[in-house]
Amino acid sequence: MGADLYRKDLNVPILGFERSDRAVSAGYFRDSYNSGSILNQFGLSWWRDITKLQNGEGVITLSKVKKFRKMLADAEATFERNMTLPDGQTGKPFDAETVSYFRDGARLLKTFLDDTIEAKASIEASL
Repeated sequence: MGADLYRKDLNVPILGFERSDRAVSAGYFRDSYNSGSILNQFGLSWWRDITKLQNGEGVITLSKVKKFRKMLADAEATFERNMTLPDGQTGKPFDAETVSYFRDGARLLKTFLDDTIEAKASIEASL
């Protein structure tokens, strides 16, 4: 299970559980709920924080997409700190590959939100 975000202004193809530039440009972003969660690295939770942005139909309207993007910007220091802290599972600092994974995921999430805002669109969120 995970968070699946779809731009409402695009006919998003079925991409499986892909997280990539191709998926983002097609209007799709996916994040996990486990220790590999990109959002978690910002100190945010899909359930605790982002579900509050959804309306009754599970849509994050444009004004709430902007709020979501601001939440990420405000939590940037937390993200950076988490890239240097010990991994909660191993107790060791993240290796370079893991840091790269999180940084790329954060870039993709920001791009997804920025593209959505630029298009003045909303997001259908399966959380």
